[in-house]
Amino acid sequence: CNSDFYGFKKSLKSVLQPNHKKALILGTGGAAKAVAYAFDLLGIHYKYVSRSIENQNTIMYNSINETTFDNFQIIVNCTPLGTAPNNDICPDIPYQYFSQNHIAFDLIYNPDETLFLKKAKQGGATVKNGYEMLVFQAEKAWKIWNNK
Repeated sequence: CNSDFYGFKKSLKSVLQPNHKKALILGTGGAAKAVAYAFDLLGIHYKYVSRSIENQNTIMYNSINETTFDNFQIIVNCTPLGTAPNNDICPDIPYQYFSQNHIAFDLIYNPDETLFLKKAKQGGATVKNGYEMLVFQAEKAWKIWNNK
């Protein structure tokens, strides 16, 4: 049983607003799939962002523009880009379109504030790193393993 979706969902709910209806998931790995499952449970429509088109629910990084940011209010970094010690890199998206209508959520928690979060915050976005998600998923995993 995977508890990542639970940790993400519980952590996201603390910043979720009624206008947050659609999300972009940066990356397509295992963590991205856990985030997608949480969005399914929350009734939030999402698209994956990848370097190549994998299916009709995937868009490419180079196709993200101002209209994309108008349509998607939650951006989740599920890539390893920005993890310490590589603090000076981040996903290649047009950060200038972040606004106070957006949530930028980075699953990375080391460093506390990734370049992805710094750039999103400059536009006024609500930002959250993956530390709380880690804590919540660990608590859930402990309960699962110990039948609590």
